[in-house]
Amino acid sequence: MRAVRIECPPSAFLGNPIAAAASNFITWDFRGMLDSVDGNIRMMCECVSSDSQCLPEGFSVGGVKIVEIVEEWSTPFLSHHLVILEFDSQKFGGMLNGNDITLMSGTNFTPSEGLVIQVVGRQLSLVALLNQMRAAVPVERITSAKRSDGITTSGPTLQQHMIVRAAFDNGWYEIPKKTSIRQLAKKLGLSKSTLADQLIKAESEIVGDFLGKSN
Repeated sequence: MRAVRIECPPSAFLGNPIAAAASNFITWDFRGMLDSVDGNIRMMCECVSSDSQCLPEGFSVGGVKIVEIVEEWSTPFLSHHLVILEFDSQKFGGMLNGNDITLMSGTNFTPSEGLVIQVVGRQLSLVALLNQMRAAVPVERITSAKRSDGITTSGPTLQQHMIVRAAFDNGWYEIPKKTSIRQLAKKLGLSKSTLADQLIKAESEIVGDFLGKSN
């Protein structure tokens, strides 16, 4: 069985109502496949936001419906919702209905990175899935699927992600800088030392990942 990683850039979803709704949140992370209902694909995803909001149960757009919010929890900076999504068979049928192909952990959608699909299966089924995707949206890159340890992954933590996002949105990476460590710390309710330490660690993870890819 082969495992591949398919990446579609954010520009591939301009004007897409599903992406427009999903882009109001930090990320949608795939957690597992569930039983199909009347041919419709059901899966469990974790929705992460910077507030306590989530799309309500029953919300539907473009053939995707939120069936149930299974659980909610919060960390100091983020809110998490474990949700069951249903994909209409008329629009998405055939993509994952076979018995020789399935999604892997690491599949996610983020407004900044677009859609990443990690999938494992028989080569012919993977080719068929790729052809279906290419017919629907531009595919930017196809590589071997990355190793995944489930919910625990390498890279910046969720707190670090929030700090880097706030730094970027407030002009920390512009020349000249439009904000300071003191201002960012006040905005996020952190001490200057904590924010500076977490920002450095996050940047180290991001740069290390970039250099690793470039090799």
